[in-house]
Amino acid sequence: MNRSARRLCRRCSRCGSLGNAMPREAHQYSCVGTGFIVLDVIRNSVGATATEKRFAGGSCGNVLTILAYFGWNANAVGRIGDDHVGRELVDDLSKWHVNTKLLQVETGRGTPIIVQENYLDARGRPRHRFSRACPVCGATLPAYRPLLTSEAATISAKLPSHSVFYFDRVAPGTLELAQKSRANGALVVFEPSGIKDERLFAECLKAAHVVKYANDRIEGVHDVVAKTKVPVEVETFGAKGLRLRVRANGRAGAWKDLPAFSAPELRDAAGAGDWTTAGFIHGLMRKRASPDEAVADFDAIVFAIQQGQALAALNCGFEGARGLMYIADANRVLELSAAIVKGTKKPSVAEVQSKKRVNGHSNNKECLTCSGARSLHA
Repeated sequence: MNRSARRLCRRCSRCGSLGNAMPREAHQYSCVGTGFIVLDVIRNSVGATATEKRFAGGSCGNVLTILAYFGWNANAVGRIGDDHVGRELVDDLSKWHVNTKLLQVETGRGTPIIVQENYLDARGRPRHRFSRACPVCGATLPAYRPLLTSEAATISAKLPSHSVFYFDRVAPGTLELAQKSRANGALVVFEPSGIKDERLFAECLKAAHVVKYANDRIEGVHDVVAKTKVPVEVETFGAKGLRLRVRANGRAGAWKDLPAFSAPELRDAAGAGDWTTAGFIHGLMRKRASPDEAVADFDAIVFAIQQGQALAALNCGFEGARGLMYIADANRVLELSAAIVKGTKKPSVAEVQSKKRVNGHSNNKECLTCSGARSLHA
C-alpha cells in the first residue's frame, strides 16, 4: 500500500474510528466463525469505584474480532435478538469491521449476555468469574442459541470465500457449515467447551484440522480425538500454558509442552485463550499455505501457537477479553508478541499502549443487562 492510500484508509469514514487497527488491505485472508457470540458485560469491583463496560464477546466473537484487528476479513454467523443488547453487540463488531450480515436477528428473542465480574481474591490477586444472572435483579439472561439445521443450506450459499472456518459449539447446522468449508479448502478450527452428544462431537472433530480444548472443561476427550485423528491437537492448562501434538499419516506424535509467557501486568486474564487461538490462526496462515500443508509444518505450528500465547500475555495487562485492542496499534502488538516469542523483549503495559486509542467500548452506567432482557423480568 502506498503512503497516500494508507493516509486515506486511516481517515476515511469507514476506517476513521479504527486508527489503531491494521488496514484491511494488509491481508487477503478471510475467516467465517459461528458459535458463542455474546455481549460481555464486565463489572469491575477492584478499586474505589465500581465500573461496568460492555464489549462484543464470547469465544467466537472474540476470535473473529481479533482477526479483524489484524486485517482479516472476518464474518460472524449466528442468532441474536432484535433488542438493545443486539444492537450494541453489532455496533462493537462493526467498529472492527467484522461482517455481521449473517447474524440472524430474531424478533421477540434476547441477545445472549455473559456477565464477567472482576474482583480481588483473599491474597489480593485479580480474579474473574462468569455469570448468566442479571447483577441487578438476578434474572437469568438470554443464552446462546445454535444455528438451525433448516437454515444451514441457506447460510452456506451466502458465505463468502474463506480460508478459515472457526466454531466453538456443537450443533448439526454448524457441522454442516464446517464440512462444506473444509470441502471448499478452508482450514477448520474447532474449539469445543464440552461433549453432550458424543456421536455429533466426533463428527465435528472429523471435520476439523485443529482442535483446541481446556484441560479442566472436557473429560474423556483424548480418546475421542484419537479415534477421529484430528491433525493438530492443543490442550490448554490456564496459567501453566499448553501442550500440543501433531498427527502425521494418522499417527500421533509426542506431546510438546509450551509454558505460558509472563504477563507484563496481570489485570484481567479473561480472553487469554481467545488471543491464543486468534494469534495461532493468524500466524499459521500467514504463508498462504493450504490447510494440509499448514498442519503438517510442525515448526510453523509451534511458532504460531507461541505467538498466540504472547498476545494472550499482553492482553492480560488490560481489562476485558479484548482490552488490548482498544488502546494499542495492531502492528505494534504483533511486533511485541514476536519479540516475546524470540525472548528478546519483555514489554511493559506502558510500552504496549499507543498514543491513538479506539473508543470502541461503552462505560454507560445504565443497566443494559436489565434493559436488554426486560421481557424476562415481567
